Amino acid sequence: MISNALKKLNDLFGREINYLRISLTDRCNLNCFYCEPSRCYEKFPKREILSVEEIIYLVSIFYDKFGIKKFRFTGGEPLLRHGLKEIILGVRKNLGDYVELTITTNGIFLKNFAKFLKDTKVRVNVSLDTLKEERFKKITGCYGLSNVISAIDYAKNLGLQLKINTVLLREINDDEIPELINFSRENEVKIRFIEFMPISIDLNLWRKHFISEEEILDTIKKKHELRFLGIEGIERIYLVDGGVEIGFISTVSHPFCKGCSRIRISSEGKIYLCLFDHKGYDIKKFLRPEIKEEELCNIISDVVKFKPEGFIKFKEEGTLPEFGPVMKQVGG
Repeated sequence: MISNALKKLNDLFGREINYLRISLTDRCNLNCFYCEPSRCYEKFPKREILSVEEIIYLVSIFYDKFGIKKFRFTGGEPLLRHGLKEIILGVRKNLGDYVELTITTNGIFLKNFAKFLKDTKVRVNVSLDTLKEERFKKITGCYGLSNVISAIDYAKNLGLQLKINTVLLREINDDEIPELINFSRENEVKIRFIEFMPISIDLNLWRKHFISEEEILDTIKKKHELRFLGIEGIERIYLVDGGVEIGFISTVSHPFCKGCSRIRISSEGKIYLCLFDHKGYDIKKFLRPEIKEEELCNIISDVVKFKPEGFIKFKEEGTLPEFGPVMKQVGG
């Protein structure tokens, strides 16, 4: 199905969409409080979740018709997804190395998949918010830090391409910033600090635990030399002590919305154009009971035009968004 792209996806702000994140499941084995919504929600019935074949087909369509080459599989926890290996093998069979595949995981089961992911050239981002077991339990609701640390070490020794994602939280793990940087240095794994976003969460809880990039940098500067290197995609990159690169994804303090090039497909088959938008656009109806390819491509092209301005609009207005989509359902 490999061919030259027929049409680029652009929104009304002139942004080109070249990155698709697909949630493989809304199930997760952890209950991180910043991911769990403060309102009740029901998990999708399994029959409503996109099938293995539908996901492989969608990746091929977005590549073949719209020229998208960058795909990330998310969750929930994507390593829980039955058929994960079949999805990745199917994409590689159809598209080979023409596409870049990445997966975001909490790392609990990473050791079981690390060799497969390396062999299929899938890069991995591992969530790691603390180096303290009891604190891990406080954040995630479960014990499991030793599994994650062990998996990172195992995957690194295999040669799997890894990054660490850390959500920093005031009065919870912000005192671990130096230790996390040292962990990154000692393990030669890049770390990215991610600002806590006001999505799916009680805004009072968000206000209590939000910590900005500037505050994090002030903490780092007390112990380390720091130099700003520039912006790479959505990341702001710094060099620590002349040797360790750390990244920041600072959605709140430094919104990157004007250059946002991503959209998401939730595990039940809806397109979400922005995490700060409520609306999901159903595309599964063009896959079942039979595929309607022309209609599917037309709706994708039309829907993308309505990608909203993003968090930058709320920042400029001095307001905060109401609840967006549930993170476990749409993917981070």
